[in-house]
Amino acid sequence: MNKKRIWLVIPTTLLPYFVLCSSAVIFFSTKDPLCKFIIDRIFAGNGLLLIATLLIFSLVATVLSVICFIISIREKWNALSLAKTAMIIKLLQVPAYILIFIIGAIFLTTIFAISFSFGLLLLDCLTLILTGLLTFAAAVNAVRQQIVVGKKWGLIVALQLVFCADVVASILFFFTLKKRVKSA
Repeated sequence: MNKKRIWLVIPTTLLPYFVLCSSAVIFFSTKDPLCKFIIDRIFAGNGLLLIATLLIFSLVATVLSVICFIISIREKWNALSLAKTAMIIKLLQVPAYILIFIIGAIFLTTIFAISFSFGLLLLDCLTLILTGLLTFAAAVNAVRQQIVVGKKWGLIVALQLVFCADVVASILFFFTLKKRVKSA
């Protein structure tokens, strides 16, 4: 992906970390001085304002990811570069996903926080779809650029909607494309 276009995927890359930090701030706002400062000073003591900010950030990430997808298909961006970007983004998000899973499991232990677990799941699914769009664009462009042929690439795209499998599939996709580009 061109360095000039990387700003289109930065919000998507940061989204799970924003979800993680927002959850931590809400969860620890009574115990941790930094989290208390963030809630009190930045969000005027209103946790709902923090959630609204998170939702707005999610909307911005969604819009930019869709724009990136549309432009990359229309302008036929380099498939290998797109696949590499998607792989790097997915690998960067793994630590956040692990911690969000742990926080979600903790939230499930009390009936009052189950809705937070559901919200975390929805935001994780959104991030999964947004990063999957980049791999989908790479697959479409790889077929257009005649780097790959066949239906097995549809499986790679379908695996982008499955947690954990998406990371493995994006890694395999990138290295397969890289090998085929070198041999061509």
